[in-house]
Amino acid sequence: MRKNPYRKRKKFNVSAFTITVFVILFVYALVLFLLFAWGFLSSLKDPLSDFRLNTFGFPKGPIWEWKWSHYIEALDELKITVGQKTYYIEDMLLNSVLYSVGASVIQTATTVVMAYLVAKHDNWFSKIVYGIVVVTMILPVVGSLPSEINVAKNLNLYDSIVGIWIMRSTFLGLYFLVFHAMFKGISKDFDEAARIDGASNLRIMLEVNMPLVRNTIITVLLLSFIGYWNDFTIPMIYLPNHPTIASGLYWYNQSTVGTLSSVPMKLAGCMIVVIPILIIFIIFNNRVMGNISAGGVKE
Repeated sequence: MRKNPYRKRKKFNVSAFTITVFVILFVYALVLFLLFAWGFLSSLKDPLSDFRLNTFGFPKGPIWEWKWSHYIEALDELKITVGQKTYYIEDMLLNSVLYSVGASVIQTATTVVMAYLVAKHDNWFSKIVYGIVVVTMILPVVGSLPSEINVAKNLNLYDSIVGIWIMRSTFLGLYFLVFHAMFKGISKDFDEAARIDGASNLRIMLEVNMPLVRNTIITVLLLSFIGYWNDFTIPMIYLPNHPTIASGLYWYNQSTVGTLSSVPMKLAGCMIVVIPILIIFIIFNNRVMGNISAGGVKE
């Protein structure tokens, strides 16, 4: 078939900066994948006869002879004793779900609402709130932990799942700036059209603006959940009698008793804890990796 000589050819101009960024991100992703693969394979090696002599290779023998028993032993040993009570993996998983889901939902909802109010109502109070967010991101918070614990105890928020939810209901942070920029970018024509139809301010917020940033909300919610799921310092400090799976893994990795002190056993515990995050990523990978911007006035 004869080509049309007048047909315009598409030109793909790729700059050196784009190539450099792509190479860096590719190498970074490859390193993360190799580390995860190494951790999984190492967790199936014998601590003495295999791991020390074959640190970077595959486990010896056929696949059915690999040390799958490490995961069973890790499930039995992944526990915490607080006072007279012992918390097993199912207890810590429940606490992790309550802590991660509740904190991420409440914090994301608070941030979205505050960012919307500040972005859509241009007055002196909104400018003050925006300034507070920026200043708190700059100022150091070193040394504030003792006073924060004291305030939490006086308000009966300490060592309580509901209490930690209330403490996490803050709009300070980077996500506030993200949502603020998103709402600022939405045309006011949507709001004006809704007011003409008789919609209230609440309906305009919930039914007009929120759907336009739905992808951003879901992405931030997932990222917040992953952050809270992997967080072990806050539960250890504020929830001593409600240990999460992350804090349980911390103490598990600090153990020096018997086979738990070996690297393969420690890696088996890490693999168990990362399984829920992998499942969530597989289910919602389109949300996390997709475009977080949505909506706009079509010309």
